[in-house]
Amino acid sequence: MNKPFYCLGDWRRNVVLMAAAASLGLGVLPACSSDNRADTETATGDWSGETYSQGVITEMTEVKPGEWKITAEQPAGKEEVAAILHHFDGKVDTLQGAALQKQMQDYSRQYPENRVAGTGMMDVLMWSGIGYMAGRFLTPNPGYYANPGLFQRNTGWRQGITRERENEGRGFFGRGFTGARSSRSAGVQESPTFRRSAYRTGTFRSSAPRMSRSSGFGSRSSGRGWGG
Repeated sequence: MNKPFYCLGDWRRNVVLMAAAASLGLGVLPACSSDNRADTETATGDWSGETYSQGVITEMTEVKPGEWKITAEQPAGKEEVAAILHHFDGKVDTLQGAALQKQMQDYSRQYPENRVAGTGMMDVLMWSGIGYMAGRFLTPNPGYYANPGLFQRNTGWRQGITRERENEGRGFFGRGFTGARSSRSAGVQESPTFRRSAYRTGTFRSSAPRMSRSSGFGSRSSGRGWGG
């Protein structure tokens, strides 16, 4: 049996439907809802490329209230990104996945460029290997590390990240991060200076095999170091 279809231009029927809805206490519904995702999206540009072949685990210690230092840093598996936080009061936390992404997004909204003199937790984290992967700076600042040897130990890792970013167009996307892979920094705003200086233009293709992304960095205890 054929069913009648009515277009939105049938104003007489629309008036009847609106009156019926009002009599039932339903109110008047809008014809369409606006999509606010564009308002909250912090990613810049479109990107659907491959992520870096390695991640990084950063350990940070609050050496005095409100003053943090990077006390350990080690390359990790693909998309494995986490910060192990040793608080001044002895508490140990692990910041990773969506929680890490939100903290980085909030910071990058407030500070398009990294704060040079900041010593707070997020100030220091954004100068770590995690911040480097997300495009938050071009020239590392060894002053945020507890000692020069710790900083120099990962020179080769940073060079590898730079090669993959510039030659293969790879980008940052940690395990457990939410949303579509719409930018190299996975919704974390890159430093405008870094973006102008480091990224080439054009389309990049990677010959590396794609790997599936898990929803989190595992179920490891926050007090075991390196997530292990």
